[in-house]
Amino acid sequence: MRRRRLLVSAAALLLLPFVAAAQKSRPERPTYAVGDTWVLTDATYRLARVQGGSYVFTAAGDREIWLTRELAITYVKRGAETLEIQEPPRPAWPLQAGKWGSGRSVIRLASSNIDVYAVWRVEGPEQIRTAGGTFEAFRIRHSFDPDIPGQFTPIQRHGTASREALFDVTVWYAPDNQRIVKSQSSKPLLNFELGGEPSVTAQAPAPAAKPEPAPRPEPPRPAPARPEAPRPEFAKPEAPAPRAPVAALAIGVSSPADQARVDRDSIPLAGLITSGRGVARVVVTLNGAEVTTLEERAPRPAVSLNTSLKLREGANLLVIAATDVDGTIRQEVRTIHFEKATPLAIVIRYPAEGERVAEAQTTVAAVVSSSRGIGSVTVTLNGLEVHRQAEVKPAASMVVTAPLTLRDGVNTIVLTARESDGTVRQEVRTVTLARAAATPATPAAPPASVNREGYAVVIGIGRYENGTIPTLKFAVPDAEEMYKVLIGTVGFKKDNVLLLTDRTERKPTLRNIKYALGTFLARAAQKEDTVIVYFAGHGAPEVDPRGLERDGLAKYLIPSDADPDDLFSTALPMDDLQTIFGRIEAERMVVFLDACYSGAAGGRTFASKKTRAGAVDDLFLERLTRSKGRAIVTASRPAEVSVELPELGHGIFTYYLTEGLKGAGDLNRDGIVSLQELYEYVEQQVVRKSRSVGGNQHPVMKGEMEGVLPLTKVRGR
Repeated sequence: MRRRRLLVSAAALLLLPFVAAAQKSRPERPTYAVGDTWVLTDATYRLARVQGGSYVFTAAGDREIWLTRELAITYVKRGAETLEIQEPPRPAWPLQAGKWGSGRSVIRLASSNIDVYAVWRVEGPEQIRTAGGTFEAFRIRHSFDPDIPGQFTPIQRHGTASREALFDVTVWYAPDNQRIVKSQSSKPLLNFELGGEPSVTAQAPAPAAKPEPAPRPEPPRPAPARPEAPRPEFAKPEAPAPRAPVAALAIGVSSPADQARVDRDSIPLAGLITSGRGVARVVVTLNGAEVTTLEERAPRPAVSLNTSLKLREGANLLVIAATDVDGTIRQEVRTIHFEKATPLAIVIRYPAEGERVAEAQTTVAAVVSSSRGIGSVTVTLNGLEVHRQAEVKPAASMVVTAPLTLRDGVNTIVLTARESDGTVRQEVRTVTLARAAATPATPAAPPASVNREGYAVVIGIGRYENGTIPTLKFAVPDAEEMYKVLIGTVGFKKDNVLLLTDRTERKPTLRNIKYALGTFLARAAQKEDTVIVYFAGHGAPEVDPRGLERDGLAKYLIPSDADPDDLFSTALPMDDLQTIFGRIEAERMVVFLDACYSGAAGGRTFASKKTRAGAVDDLFLERLTRSKGRAIVTASRPAEVSVELPELGHGIFTYYLTEGLKGAGDLNRDGIVSLQELYEYVEQQVVRKSRSVGGNQHPVMKGEMEGVLPLTKVRGR
């Protein structure tokens, strides 16, 4: 019986290394805390912050390495040289040899951008030697290709990137070290490895015990009457059994998810914090205020999170900090967006109920909103459908404009909105068409000229003084074409139109742009005149410290002399346009913006170095058009990009904007292109064209005009 117990004990000792190896074959995803170091051969990197779901490691010499929570490289900067991988392929954890995945990413090198097909694959584990030592690590390969394997149609490219911009990246992750210990790529910027002493020392195998000297033989003794049984060799192992690794401090949050969007102000926090050494303290803060603190007198290996969070409207920052008995600290940072639930609503801005008009041509303008998402909106006139608007992805708000041709007498206009779940709401307006009778004695006053006195400022910026701001190939041609249409087709006097581009004597600097908008237009335009402002160039977001924006981002128009590190003092805040508009006496003003503000790659926008691309909303446009007689037409929705197309020689938005002003926008064929007709034409054409080239661009019009605003008369009609 004793012999059997000894055999079982020995077998258990022999199996322990295999159990430990099995645990290492599927390593779990590590978590890092602000202040953690990462010693590489070129510098010692320190985790400076956790931003937008990414770990931001920084080092002296203007060096940065950004890793996603899955340890995918998303941004590298060394001095003036940068490389960004937007939406990088994210390996699935726990790691396991043979796992793979794919998706689409955007590679950004200098001013070039290219959409690629990305594939990741886990291989290994294997021994890898670095300057910091030798480690057992998993090999994770990432490949980027412009063409989907097995297809011949290339993915849509933006900028001037070519196949030379494509590359592979292979990284090695060591579970014992909990770091990427080496990265290897054809792009030198992505080559690095652990150097000096590793930031987390891998456990080295214990040195083998020195064999004891053999005892000297003794003289033979007489055999005892009852000799003892010989002791088995394995009864006393030569070395102690290896200990299983102690589980590191980890924070697991099951609810809420990072970047979650909710429509209620109170949500539960649920999760589990674990540590093999024992959890000593947990602190939960929301928007900088402490929510709960857990102090464990007797540290436990696991502590559960179960509390309620009271959110404020907009973005909320949740930070969970845990400390184990050794003083190790880990943090989990999440952002939760709270937007109050709003029922389906229709606000008709024009016409008013019971209004009497003398012209058959009019328009209906409305705003439809719902936090659940709007599936479709239809407009019927006297029982006949005249307009339908729907989106593939239901939007929270929708601007509806539709030209109408009234019949004599009473007309009934019905707007019907449907939510994505089938809920329906209707609003009805009645409008009476009473044509004025002409009498020889008192002839009716002649209609006002389409172009009374018109003034305009046209701005186009292709090249920026700061080389880190991407160049736009067609912004200047767009502005020049708009200038020709205004002084030609529309009929503005040449002296009434101020053009600022890279090729004009007066450059589009911040000072000159403010002069053109706030001084030139304010001094020249009178109350009954029409003012048009056109801008083609970059827009950009930056973190809003005031807290006015629901998305947490301030928006700017970027002049030619802007500093991307200091947009506040070198760019034109969109909110400043409201002050500028207040200086202009003209009661009819239209602003066309061929720019965007999301910060995403591939369009007329970029993100400052302190801001990552993200989702933005249009609250700032609502503020700019609160006064009557002001309308803004943007090239795309706030979170989209405004695309340039070489085949058109222009941005998509400006190409169809100028075509519409030349006559294509005369939808009712009455010889006049009104603002409402122009917007409907541009919106339809831009959506169609952008989708045909793989994009998704939707122009937006905000503002309120009294009646129909004619912009140009079509020649020959």
